[in-house]
Amino acid sequence: MNNLEPHDDLWIAVIDTERRYSVWPQDKRIPIGWEPAGFAGSRQQCLAHIREVWADPRPLSLRLAISADARL
Repeated sequence: MNNLEPHDDLWIAVIDTERRYSVWPQDKRIPIGWEPAGFAGSRQQCLAHIREVWADPRPLSLRLAISADARL
C-alpha cells in the first residue's frame, strides 16, 4: 500500500483555483491551492461525481482568455 491509500477508503473531491477537480484521501491533508469540492465517498464515487459536475476540463484561466478573445 502506498502512502496515499487511506485506511478507511474514504476520499473527497477537491478543486483548485483553476477549477480543476481531483480526488484526495479524506485522512490526508489537502495540498495548498486545493480545497474540498463538497463531495465525499469511495474513490470511484468521487470520480463519478467529478465526471457529472466537471463539464469543461479546461483551466479557468484558459476559459476566461478564450471568452475575452471572443468579445473582441
